[in-house]
Amino acid sequence: MPTRALLLDFDGVIADTENVHVAAWQRTFAAMGWEVADEVCARAMEIDDRAFLAEVFDQRKILNGNIDGWVARKQELTLSLLTDAPRVYPGVAELIERVKRLGTVKLAAVSTTWRANIVTVLKAANLYSAFSLIVGKEDVKAVKPDPEGYTIAVVSLGLRPRDAVALEDSATGLNAARGAGVRAVAVGHRKAFGPWVGTHEFLNDLRQTDVVLAKLGLAAGK
Repeated sequence: MPTRALLLDFDGVIADTENVHVAAWQRTFAAMGWEVADEVCARAMEIDDRAFLAEVFDQRKILNGNIDGWVARKQELTLSLLTDAPRVYPGVAELIERVKRLGTVKLAAVSTTWRANIVTVLKAANLYSAFSLIVGKEDVKAVKPDPEGYTIAVVSLGLRPRDAVALEDSATGLNAARGAGVRAVAVGHRKAFGPWVGTHEFLNDLRQTDVVLAKLGLAAGK
């Protein structure tokens, strides 16, 4: 069956946002009077912000910390930073344009980040109008690796899981897609191939559009 939808994760697939999230968390922790290392803050790229902050509080023996309040503050900082310097990975704009030109494949973003972050970057990159659907963390009860986001995307697009293919940059995201019955392809960008890829097909990056389209099972679409 032909692929009828491309479902893209946001952080780490469309947008190069790790430094943004690290900086936002560091500023948030600084407001608490803490200095937290980059590698600790980078952990938030793999799990939900609330879960990440709960881990930090637990490690520091903080009981009844204001998780929602501090996460909201961090999100405000993140959105401000993304507005000032939105960055998409090389090859993303060309891939989206080529898929759009096919005319038969729908595009959706399925992410554990807030929808406002996704919209801000896509609009700044002139890519927003290409997307039929955006699923953010406020749209689900459980974030990745729970498959809910992908299930919502497939149903909302009026498709079956086997009609779609996902692009993911983490084991968490790959597991979410698989759990929803959606075939997934891993993309590394700056992350090397490793155990996180599992049995999924792997792309180093998205620069070679024809190669990417072929791996995704899409026509070349000149």
